[in-house]
Amino acid sequence: MTARGAHDAGAVCRCVSEHRPPVLEYERHHRLPKYLGGEDVPENVVWVCPTTHTNTHELLRMMLKASRALSYHECQAEQPRPVARYAHTLALAGYTAWLTRPVPSSTTTKETHAWTE
Repeated sequence: MTARGAHDAGAVCRCVSEHRPPVLEYERHHRLPKYLGGEDVPENVVWVCPTTHTNTHELLRMMLKASRALSYHECQAEQPRPVARYAHTLALAGYTAWLTRPVPSSTTTKETHAWTE
């Protein structure tokens, strides 16, 4: 499935084998989100459909709030609707990248976690 926008030409979301209805426009997801210190470089970006993008960030927020990696089943139990395993995989990768990132000495826990409250 090729995206329709010039900025996302050739993009594919791996949450399902074929989107129905087709995705009109893909979104850039940063594996380690920019608001958590991720860089805007190709190695940190993956194209996803809007639903997977939203779900990935929601699952990542859940993991950060719990201060631990959550299993797919734990995440699924907290969601009002089914979530693709691909969204969980991306959230888990983001959580792992966040745990292993270099932390500047000026960053405080309150500043880092303010958006999870």
